[in-house]
Amino acid sequence: MPEYVKFKASEIALTSANNVSLANVVRLLNSNTTTASTITIANSGGTIATFTLNFAGTDGSEIYVVKEPTDTLAATNGTIRAASVAYK
Repeated sequence: MPEYVKFKASEIALTSANNVSLANVVRLLNSNTTTASTITIANSGGTIATFTLNFAGTDGSEIYVVKEPTDTLAATNGTIRAASVAYK
């Protein structure tokens, strides 16, 4: 995890595919205490990657994703919060 994080935009609920303010780095947090979430990173060519974000209160409920500005993030299940950040 980065030592310092600068938030570049307000946090949003990730309820559908979103480029999160055209961010290069996005902080994702699953605030649901019982349900893990599957995160999909995609671009105009289709799915780039998928991974599981664990539920709140466990290791793996928060992650920083590096992506291209136009790549989108989408979540199934869970309660995902996303914010554009810069880290150091």
